Amino acid sequence: MAKEGITFIEILIVIFVFLLFLIPVTTLIQKYHQQYLLNTACAEIVEGINLAREYAINERCNFSVIFNERSFKILKEGNVLVWKEIKMPENIKIKEKTEGMDPLIFFPDGTAKQAGHIVLVEEISKKEKKIKIHNITGKCIIED
Repeated sequence: MAKEGITFIEILIVIFVFLLFLIPVTTLIQKYHQQYLLNTACAEIVEGINLAREYAINERCNFSVIFNERSFKILKEGNVLVWKEIKMPENIKIKEKTEGMDPLIFFPDGTAKQAGHIVLVEEISKKEKKIKIHNITGKCIIED
């Protein structure tokens, strides 16, 4: 008489097959998450730069944005912290910044002292994004 039911070996085989299908899915999710972090960091920087520009226009004084390797902060008149220091997500850092971004200064008319760009890099996938600032308009553009 044959026994009915599932053996331990059959359960292990089913789990193994399930894991084989799960491996590619987890790598895709990880790549998507890394790209999402890079896009989020770019959006935060652009939002902070636009905030500094709007403050300069509304309060009629100079505002500057100071970038570190993994964070940035907005200062009024070069020494008063406007808000808190904004940190980049994990594995995102500033790879390169030009003279115009060290520090980025906005005048009361909304223009920047000097044009420039910064390049953000995601350390695991090595993907990069560039944020450009135009000095005449003070506007930001994100490039891939």
